[in-house]
Amino acid sequence: MKKDREFFYTDFNTLGSVMNDIVQNSGLRYGVKKATLFRFWNKVAGKKFEKYSRIESLSRDGVLTVACANASVSSELLMFKQEIIKKINTYANPLNLQINDIKFSHKIWNSSSCRDLNGNIEEEKNPYKYDLSGYNPDNIILDKTDVETVRASVETNKFATQQQRERMFNAIINDLKVKKYLKDQFRNNS
Repeated sequence: MKKDREFFYTDFNTLGSVMNDIVQNSGLRYGVKKATLFRFWNKVAGKKFEKYSRIESLSRDGVLTVACANASVSSELLMFKQEIIKKINTYANPLNLQINDIKFSHKIWNSSSCRDLNGNIEEEKNPYKYDLSGYNPDNIILDKTDVETVRASVETNKFATQQQRERMFNAIINDLKVKKYLKDQFRNNS
């Protein structure tokens, strides 16, 4: 014979009331709001930046810190900072949060892989990384006029010492050689 058991539910709290009691803790409530806001970053950043940037923190005074995969991502996002603040506030305001400023930093990007929203590690395929394995600056020949223009431009800088001007010149020439190499690689692979 099977006996039916009787349960008295009067002594049990509903899951909703338990969660409500937990969330009443102001620190936890603020944490839940932040976590909710952070999940909207991919919509704010867009397809181009969703995998190469992520929110790291939000201070109580409304400063959002965003980790970026590299300096190029930081620079590009910085150019659109005011638009990003406006856009993220559309998600923050209903949560009673206000974003006043954003700091973009590539120095706090902590790994060569990133996590998706479910916490799974995704290997980074960064469009800002270039394959320079075959790059040899001695094999890249720049247009003589371009080199002379760079030299003249650097020499007009009277605030720098001759040694500093020489370093600037070499850095610019090396950058131009890398750009030319990458352009040639792109043409050859197209």
